[in-house]
Amino acid sequence: MEIDKGMLYYLIKKIRPELAHKIKENKKIETVVVGLGRQGTRHAELMREYGTTITAGIAPGRGGTKLLETIPVYNNIEECLAEHPDIAAASIWRHYSMAKNATIEVIESGIPIVVLITEGIPIKDMQSIITSARKNNTLLIGGNTPGIIFPPERIKIGMLPDIFYPEETAKNEFGPKGVTIISRSGAILYHMSDALASAGIAQNAVIGIGGDAIIGSTFLDLVPLVMEYEHTDLVVIAGEIGGCQEEILADDIKKHPEKYPKPLVAVLSGAHAPEGKTMGHAGAIIAPGKAYGTFEAKKKAFEEAGIPVVNSQYDLIDVVKSKIGKKYFEVERYYEKMKKIWESPPKKPTWGTLITKVSPNELLVRGYPLPEIIANKNFLETAYLLIEGEFPDKQTLSEIEKIAHDASLIPAPRIMHTTQDISKTLATSLLLDSYLANFPQDGKHGHVKKTAFCLGRMARYIASLLNAEDALDKVKDDSFSHALYHALTGEKGFDEKHSRMLEAMLVACADHGVTPPSAQATIIAASTRASYEVAIANGICAITDVHGGAGAKAVKFFKECVMKGKEGDVAHAVRNVIREYMLKGKRIEGMGHRIHTKDPRRDVLWELASKMGVADQHVRISKMVSEIFKEVRGINLPINVDGVIGAIIADMGLEPIMAKAIFIYGRVAGLSAHYFEEITTQPPMRRINFADAVYKGKELRHIIL
Repeated sequence: MEIDKGMLYYLIKKIRPELAHKIKENKKIETVVVGLGRQGTRHAELMREYGTTITAGIAPGRGGTKLLETIPVYNNIEECLAEHPDIAAASIWRHYSMAKNATIEVIESGIPIVVLITEGIPIKDMQSIITSARKNNTLLIGGNTPGIIFPPERIKIGMLPDIFYPEETAKNEFGPKGVTIISRSGAILYHMSDALASAGIAQNAVIGIGGDAIIGSTFLDLVPLVMEYEHTDLVVIAGEIGGCQEEILADDIKKHPEKYPKPLVAVLSGAHAPEGKTMGHAGAIIAPGKAYGTFEAKKKAFEEAGIPVVNSQYDLIDVVKSKIGKKYFEVERYYEKMKKIWESPPKKPTWGTLITKVSPNELLVRGYPLPEIIANKNFLETAYLLIEGEFPDKQTLSEIEKIAHDASLIPAPRIMHTTQDISKTLATSLLLDSYLANFPQDGKHGHVKKTAFCLGRMARYIASLLNAEDALDKVKDDSFSHALYHALTGEKGFDEKHSRMLEAMLVACADHGVTPPSAQATIIAASTRASYEVAIANGICAITDVHGGAGAKAVKFFKECVMKGKEGDVAHAVRNVIREYMLKGKRIEGMGHRIHTKDPRRDVLWELASKMGVADQHVRISKMVSEIFKEVRGINLPINVDGVIGAIIADMGLEPIMAKAIFIYGRVAGLSAHYFEEITTQPPMRRINFADAVYKGKELRHIIL
């Protein structure tokens, strides 16, 4: 259904015609959720699942974070509207002690529809809120409302369930016509809707006006308004004891019948309520000694105005059917929907990541195939993509390269080095680095700048570990790629092809989703809101000989194969080495993978190694080892990225420890992305089940060269 045919669009157009024009152009009605506690967050998810466009969330002190992994959060409505000026509706989920200021800020911002969910707001505060709403020509629904829902448009603002059925013009095609329900009570509203739907009567809008004693919009405000909407065929109002809304409406109907051109049916609750006792809602109370507010007074007022009054679902169906005389859909369709809802299994709890999609033989980083990134982008571009979701432009890349390069020139913390446990050494350096701790991570591109600075510092730590700081200090006027090369090789000269190969291996190691132990360690630390340095160090410490150490062992394996194959058939030498490993019970590292049967990083690294003139005997053996292993052991165990990197490291003449150093260094980019995603999109100290993680990022796209 076209957006401009729905009732919500009609209401917005009545209040802000210029905004309605933009909505018609954009073909969407944007909403904002104000107050992101447990209820606000939970119902934001349900609103979005229903079809509501939630553009932003408001939570003081949480600006810059994300709601439901993707929706930006702002500190206040002013910041929000500066970025999203076309927001047309807001739902308020703040505690009653803070609801007044939050609601008035939203009203004064010019948002035309405000749904105030909060219950029990003090009367004095509600008076101020209502005064502001009238002054700013805002349609205020609530407080203490379950919200509003527009079934044909698949838009709901509040906590109403998905049980309302619209007009069906064809199977799964919906129209705007139907009955509009306006109710003080949420529970009665649901019962009425079910009754009408079971008779094939559609609802084009359902409005819970709120159960508190003082509310923003009464029956008198809303009934004439919805009757002007051309597609409303009948209005059902659900009143209850307490107050005088119903009596005032009935009196207005008698005085101004021209305002009520369409049929109206009233449902009343509270026939047996005692005087002076609150019945559920703050507003549902009969004031002792008053001539209004009782069930009898309301019933009499409506009947005198010619409005039929019912107090059962069966009577409601009969009266509405007699006045409309048609069905809007086949009843079986409604029963099918409800059966599906009731019989569907409980929804499995999940949480989302936008960074890397890991599936058998496929790795997508922010939607881009990792092999394409390895072939076409450098390490800092990849780090930027991991954190920001897109590749940097030239100017931004130049800025972060300078940050990383300058960071690599600052002396490393003085600690006792050991190559026996490179993870511990690098993590210790990171934790003791006051320069890194003091580098800010706020502001525009703050997260990626912090990561770039960390990567520069990591280059320095590795150079210090390998006694290569002198080589690194020679590149003060060169690019970060040069700094990386000198830090990882210790060479004072520069080999462009070897440099390119090193960066490709770093990119290949950058991330593998949320399930590797290093990512889990970082995410858990981030969940406690540990500092960046602590969380990244936590992840690095999880990189051991078991996780991340296979490459170094693969280097030794390939070197052993080459050594024994010098005097004869290389394939025969590989067979003998494999048999020796079997006899000793040693595992051949760099073979097999828990997810991939063909590691997607393998071929692109082989191809690049050949192109860069790096590939030699060790890479040649890496291409045949899987077949030979299958021949010897009878097991199909394909080579993985660690094995390929081990072979390339061996052909480049680097020490085996460099395979692990490259894995750690590359993985820091991914760990940084997971850290910042966790602190900006998830609540602190959450219970994390990594098996529940679901990739919710961009689907497959390709690099445009």
